[in-house]
Amino acid sequence: PYAVFDGSGLVFGVATSLDDSSGDHAIHMYDARNYKGGPFSEMKVTRNSIEAALQGKGIASDVASNLSRGKWNSMAFNKSGDQILVGADRGVGLVVNGFSDGQVDHVLLAEGAATQAETATFSGCFTPEDRTIVSGNQDGTITCWDTKSGLMSCKLEGHPDRVRCVAANPKFAQIASSCSNTALWTW
Repeated sequence: PYAVFDGSGLVFGVATSLDDSSGDHAIHMYDARNYKGGPFSEMKVTRNSIEAALQGKGIASDVASNLSRGKWNSMAFNKSGDQILVGADRGVGLVVNGFSDGQVDHVLLAEGAATQAETATFSGCFTPEDRTIVSGNQDGTITCWDTKSGLMSCKLEGHPDRVRCVAANPKFAQIASSCSNTALWTW
C-alpha cells in the first residue's frame, strides 16, 4: 500500500491493491484526527475504468489492456484535495477525482508509455497552484499537463536520459528534476 497526506495534514489516503488478478485498486480516505474509526471514504478504481479511460485517449484496446495492469507506485493530492495523482508502472499516471467513488478524470502517459517495459514508472507531481502536473519521461524530457483538461501544455528538454524524479517547489515557481544529473527549472 501507499499512503500520503493532503496539503492540510488533516486527511490521508491509503492506496491498496484489491486483487492481483483483477488489477483493481482502492483508495481509503482517513481523518488524521480519528483514523481509528476507519476510513470515511473508499474509492474503488477498477482496471476496467482505467482501460476505458485509455481507450478514450485513442489507445488501441490490446495496448490499453496492457497499460491498465500497471502496479501503482506513488500517490499525491493536489493542494485543494479534489484530485489525486497516482503513478503506475508502464509509464501511466492517473488523475482520480478526490470527491468521487473512484472516477478516473484523466490518464497521463509518459512519452513512449505504450512501448515501455513493465519496470518503467510514472514520476509526476502537482505544481502548487493546482493548474499543472509535471512528469518525467524515458527520453529525458518533462511533460507539463493541464489539470483540468488532462492535455499536454508543454514539454521541457534538457536531460540526457530518463527523468526518474520531479518535484515542484511549494513556494517558488521552480521544478527540480533528476536523472543521471540534476536540473532546476524556473517557470
